[in-house]
Formats: sequence, C-alpha cells, structure tokens
Amino acid sequence: MSVMLFGVSAQQALAQTKITNQYLEHNSVKYFRGKAENVVLGSYGEKKNPIGSAAYLAIQNNIRAEHLNNRVRVLSPVEITWNNTTKAEVEANGSLRVYGLNLSAARNMTFEQARSGRLKLVKLFINEGALQTMLNRDALAARNYLAREGTDARIVSEVWVVMEAELAEHFDTSSSIRVEVSRGQQAALEITASGGIHRSQSITLSAGNVFAYLLHKVKSWNRDKTEIENMEDDQSGLN
Repeated sequence: MSVMLFGVSAQQALAQTKITNQYLEHNSVKYFRGKAENVVLGSYGEKKNPIGSAAYLAIQNNIRAEHLNNRVRVLSPVEITWNNTTKAEVEANGSLRVYGLNLSAARNMTFEQARSGRLKLVKLFINEGALQTMLNRDALAARNYLAREGTDARIVSEVWVVMEAELAEHFDTSSSIRVEVSRGQQAALEITASGGIHRSQSITLSAGNVFAYLLHKVKSWNRDKTEIENMEDDQSGLN
C-alpha cells in the first residue's frame, strides 16, 4: 500500500525532490544552496551571481526574531532520495548538519551515516503575504535596506533543514511554532514546536545549519518607496 505525502504517494514525492551542489529542487521549485551555511530565516542582503559558481545571498543583516514569531510555518517532512545524489552534492557546503530529538543543536553527520539513517528535509517558511506585512509594519530596517539596495536586494523567506525522522514528525504534528532569539547567540533563532507527538521540542537555527533556501524580492513599491506593494519569489537559476 502506498504512503500518502502532500496528497501524492511517497514514491511520487521522492521523484519530485533532487539535490545538487547548487540547488535543491522540490515540486519544480529550485532552492538555493550557495553559501547556505551563512543564512537563517529572515536574512537579507544582496544576491550575487558569480560566473561559474552557485548564486548566493551576501548577507547584510537578519530580521529580529520577534518579527518572525507567529509568522513561521512548517511544511510536512520530505524523504531524502539518497540514491539520486552523491556525497559531493550533499556536502557541498560542508558536513551535513542534522537536528535530532531532545537536542536543540544540529550535529555533524557524514554522507555514509546519513544514508543509513532515517532523515527528512523540513521546510520552515513565511508566507508571501505575511512576509510583506512584516516588512511594511515591523521590520522597517530590512524594508529600508531593500529600498536602498534596489533590484539585487533579497530576503530569505524559506529554509530547508535536515532532521531525524522522529523530530521531523513532531514538527509536522505540532499545534504551534514559537520563534525567539536564542540565548547567547544574537544571530540565532530558537524555534519551538509545541503540542506535537513529543510535547515540546526546540531547535537552534543558526548559521551553518540551513541546507537550502528560497529568496524573495520586491516586485513593486509605492511612489516614495515607503511601502512594498508586491513581492515575488526568486529561485536558483533565475536572474
């Protein structure tokens, strides 16, 4: 009997996910992997497109955690298709970082260890409407930077992290997600999933732990660039 995931069978879902050293492709969307080790959810800066290398975000700063709270959502876990990828592709940005049950910090895992374990990709994201509202009402420093920087300005709106299956399933079944500044790490976010199958579990989302990410850019402003009127996503491979 087929297991259903996102309304399709697990076999179909696996076929829709591809890992390369430059991008993660899931459901026809290509997520950036260039310098993923530098970003967190809400990082913003200038998109760089070096010739012969993966495009990446040159970070200016990060959105304050208080602005992300109540706006972060979780996508149901996705199985990793190990047979269709290589060690070099998986470890393109260094060792694979994996979150586990009852451990807030991610740990290093080799490609060989990963292949023998039950690991899943989990996406943490901010919906486009919530992202636009946050920039217009709360995260004004980020909004003003996007206005000054112009057409190359981007913000990280979605991140993929790797979790052991039990933790991934907890995040999938949780009833609430809380985002706070991690104690002692100003640029890190503590993301707590409560009400799931393991009560409450937290992960520290900091630089070095993101596997892939999606960017958003401003599509249109009001006349004096004090309010964003429209945004759109920017995928790996696009200008």
